[in-house]
Amino acid sequence: MVKEGAVFMVVIYAEKSSLAKTIAEVLHAGRRIPLNGEPTIGYYQFRFNGEDAILCHGVGHLMQLVPAKNYDAKYSRWDLSVFPCIPEQFRIAPKSSTIACAKLVKSFLSRADWVINATDPDREGELIFSYVYQACNCHVPVMRAWIEDLTDAKIRKAFQNLIAPNQSISPQNSGTPNDLQLAGRARDIADWLIGNNLTVATTKKFGNYEELLSVGRVQTPTLALVVKREKEIQNFVKSKFWRLLANFITANHEQFQAEYSGGKFDKIEDAQKMLALCGNTHGTVKEITTTRKTQVAPLLYNATQLQITANKIFGWNADKTSKIMQILYEKKLMTYPRTSSEHLTSAMMPETTQTISKLLQMPEYSRLSIPQNQWQKFTKRHFDDSKVGSHPAIIPTVNVPQSLLGLSADEKALYDLLAKSLIRIIYPKAILDDTEVLIDVNQVEFKATGTVLVNAGWYVVDGRKVKKMPLPLMQKGQILNGEYFIQEGETQPPERYTEATLLSAMELAGQHIEDEEIRTLMKLQKKGLGTDATRAPILKGLFDKNYLTLQGKTIFPTDKGIFLIDTLPIESIKSADMTGNWEMKLNQIAMGQADSSQFISEISEITREWFSAVANAPEQHFSTGTQTELFCPHCGKPLTRLSTVCKCSAYSKEENACHFHMNTYICGVRLTEEIILQLLKKGRSNLVKGFQSKAEKKFNAYLVLNPETGEITFDFTSEQEKNLHCPFCNSPMQKMRYSYQCTNQNCNFQIHSEICRKKLTISQISALLTKGRTSFIKGFKSKAGKPFSAVLYLDKNDRQVKFDFPKPKNS
Repeated sequence: MVKEGAVFMVVIYAEKSSLAKTIAEVLHAGRRIPLNGEPTIGYYQFRFNGEDAILCHGVGHLMQLVPAKNYDAKYSRWDLSVFPCIPEQFRIAPKSSTIACAKLVKSFLSRADWVINATDPDREGELIFSYVYQACNCHVPVMRAWIEDLTDAKIRKAFQNLIAPNQSISPQNSGTPNDLQLAGRARDIADWLIGNNLTVATTKKFGNYEELLSVGRVQTPTLALVVKREKEIQNFVKSKFWRLLANFITANHEQFQAEYSGGKFDKIEDAQKMLALCGNTHGTVKEITTTRKTQVAPLLYNATQLQITANKIFGWNADKTSKIMQILYEKKLMTYPRTSSEHLTSAMMPETTQTISKLLQMPEYSRLSIPQNQWQKFTKRHFDDSKVGSHPAIIPTVNVPQSLLGLSADEKALYDLLAKSLIRIIYPKAILDDTEVLIDVNQVEFKATGTVLVNAGWYVVDGRKVKKMPLPLMQKGQILNGEYFIQEGETQPPERYTEATLLSAMELAGQHIEDEEIRTLMKLQKKGLGTDATRAPILKGLFDKNYLTLQGKTIFPTDKGIFLIDTLPIESIKSADMTGNWEMKLNQIAMGQADSSQFISEISEITREWFSAVANAPEQHFSTGTQTELFCPHCGKPLTRLSTVCKCSAYSKEENACHFHMNTYICGVRLTEEIILQLLKKGRSNLVKGFQSKAEKKFNAYLVLNPETGEITFDFTSEQEKNLHCPFCNSPMQKMRYSYQCTNQNCNFQIHSEICRKKLTISQISALLTKGRTSFIKGFKSKAGKPFSAVLYLDKNDRQVKFDFPKPKNS
């Protein structure tokens, strides 16, 4: 441990232990010193540029905004008459799970002469550090280590070029670290104000005893997109249409299909009239038009686009992709993952050249290698300083591995996407010829289209195919044999969202834009729902809260999600435009172009308005459909459910009335409807996990209900354990700490629940007691620590459990 009273010139703060470890290796900080009794918390003590230094770390968000009840006890009860809670000054405190780490960090910061912030290089990283700095009451100077990726060279560069709080982060970004932390605070406070106050109001007015109706600045408009699409589908009225088609055959017996150039018919009679005109006449090639077009290599990936592609190709959800991205980042194999940019800076050209050269030497990509003098020149298509924010696009780092053999299957798949996205930019444009042929059939015009790939260019990297088949070679005036027919079709509703299409909608604030240039301009305005760093957790939260559900790749809103959007009386909180505008303002704050205090004031005022609208709305409650099954076990009347209690609808304190009521929030666990039904019908629940004792220790237990009093007690014995009986006297067996013991004191038979370091399952105990013998059990360990397998049997002569080593049946 550090000597008491020692003075340290500099304290370096990293966001989490893995980042601290990576930094320590580059700065030669020596061995990690763990905190006594807390091995997950530690620090490094070393010399940095000739000064004493401490490198310590947090655990992600070490500090947080305190809950409403910490400002005043009146907010503990969700009483609409005392809300909304809008503090004049927002307080910060460590989470209950991070107190030990916070104390250690504070002990270092209180003795520092200056501090280096080495958290993740983004808005959230600045927020995390600023909360730690404030909560620890630190006032010494701060410098920023802006670590672009975790390669040794970039970490060294960051510590050699520290940034002052009011210094621009990069030539492309006018924002400063201080601007970023103000934007981070504004975002966190806005989410706190809207999330806490609107969730209280919505749950009280529209929820029920266990249905928390969570409302959020970004999650609610995202949910509204899905609900709106579902209603469009449900309300869609299909209509029939008819197409006039032709199968043409050339003199060389080459077949292709064409369609009437006037488009679809709304009436079958019109299609039949046009078909009658065709008769059995041959077709004559009237006109051939060929248009040459080029396709440049796609833009590079930002976080959202990478998540979209992984969902389309691999079926991964955004949360999984984010986790694999983080793994590759921490392995120093890819650049910073939470970026919104799809471009690189011009200064990155030499580094990118080096990275591509290394990629082409890998066995997986050597087939794509072309001489460097044949590479396409780097252009603004991929290197555009004006389109790079705090971070460039996601690409492989210069730490290119020898091969992909050392990576997991998922890591290989994602790295492959990144590698190919970068290799594509050295290849020429793909060249395609689009051909349109007009064919006259007795003055009825048909049109056929086809595409020929003239030069594959970058298509080679992806193995990409042309979507349209080429047409046969034809000449103007050529006669074609034709067969004409009508095909019936139906208009189709819009498709439901997948994670890929929903992420795309979030990125563009609900707009569907095909044109790539317009999409890029929209992204640069930063008007999307959430950010590239937050979209994946927002989607995960909507699934976790049972607002959305997934069937295959298709996203459906649940009844609960539809109810929330239908019932919320505030249209603006469901609007992607409003949330998109807020996100744009947060970006302006991060760029030093807007005032964070004004933004917070606006959010505070909107919170008051929205809370009032919900609080004064007509009351209605979400029903899951099973609520009618709940009846009082004492008098049989329906039960009424409140936030933490379930009581008889006839409940009264009068002597002859029904007094039944039961708590539904026990030791930190809110009882689900399923658990309550089990208690009411059987008097006992299945095993419930996650209770927390007063000492904050987690435990699992069965619940038992007294139907007369409504009292619920814990039971730690399973049904199977209750049915265990002594094989010698038939008395019940009782579970003890390390054994099962006969309750008959005259018998005193017992079986140890752990034998040779192998814990026996209840099924194995039951087999010994009822059959006198278990099946083959693996995982025993001898005194020497050697593993072995055996059958256990009960020797009824000496009442002992013994080993049996039966020979295999085929020996």
